[in-house]
Amino acid sequence: MSDKNEDTRRAQREIVLTVFSWVTAIMLSLALLTMLFWQPRIARSMQAYNQPGNLGVTPDYENNPSNANLPGFVAPTQEDGLKRDQNLYTVGENELRTEMIQHTVVSGDSIWGLANSYGISMSSILFANYDAMQDNADNLSVGQVINIPPVDGIYHTWRSRDTLSSVASRYGATINDILLFIGNNLDLANPVIEPGTQVMVPGGERELVPISYAAVTRDAEGRLVSGWVGPGACLLDSVGLYGNGFFIWPSAVHYLSGNDFGPGHNGVDLGSGMGSALFAADSGTVVYAGWMEGGYGNFVVIDHGNGYTTLYEHLDTLSVRCGDNVFQGSVIGTAGTTGNSTGAHLHFEIRYANAPVNPWDYLP
Repeated sequence: MSDKNEDTRRAQREIVLTVFSWVTAIMLSLALLTMLFWQPRIARSMQAYNQPGNLGVTPDYENNPSNANLPGFVAPTQEDGLKRDQNLYTVGENELRTEMIQHTVVSGDSIWGLANSYGISMSSILFANYDAMQDNADNLSVGQVINIPPVDGIYHTWRSRDTLSSVASRYGATINDILLFIGNNLDLANPVIEPGTQVMVPGGERELVPISYAAVTRDAEGRLVSGWVGPGACLLDSVGLYGNGFFIWPSAVHYLSGNDFGPGHNGVDLGSGMGSALFAADSGTVVYAGWMEGGYGNFVVIDHGNGYTTLYEHLDTLSVRCGDNVFQGSVIGTAGTTGNSTGAHLHFEIRYANAPVNPWDYLP
């Protein structure tokens, strides 16, 4: 029985091998026939590919230039008229300096802009120009020559009793700040400073001289007095309108064009074209409207009856008088450049309880 099974398995293996051999032979035959059939066509194709002028030949780029189809040139157009850049400030020299330089003020200059241009702080410029500006950034006029210090800090005129320690302590600096500033030309081994020498104290500061703030007060008979001495002042029986404490922009232009709120500047200078309308930032009573000395020019003060007052400086013309009641958005005058001003703009202040507050915290 086992011999019969063995013969059966041997017969099956022979059949499988026979079938495999025939399949392999048929596939090889087909492959050979295919190659014999396509070889002439491939040869003819390669011969045509290598003919001159076809892609098979490397192009001669030097003798066969190719012209690209480029769009035609269109000259840039220029709009009629001139545009005034928002940043009007003179370009300063903010490279490393060791000595004071002088800058002649031109139209459009501001302390804020000059500080950014020269790479120093507003306070440092005010420190270096106290005689001319009295710590008030608005005391700037075209043609004025001001000092620009080389670094942030303050100049000190050396006195016979001064020491490095006392001067550094006075301005909140260190001895090394003074010694290591190359512009002071000090001998580190024996730093002798003659009286009368101008010494830079880098990083040094002092308190800016406070600006006196006029306020609305009452006289002996209980009448309101604007507190501002000048032709625009008046006596009032009471404040007629009260503000809501929410302020609108006093100018149609909503960007800075001059000094920002900061040291020596209690308000913001807003861009306003010459003769453009200016508006009451909130309802209230006009307590000053007229010319004001000290660089203010044509000047308007509105008391809003809720602790707030707003100030508007450098106006060209006035549309209100002292004692008028105005609603929020009422036209109070037109923008100008009267008083200490290097170009048309609006100096705008908000005060609460007679102390200046940052207008950016209140304007929408």
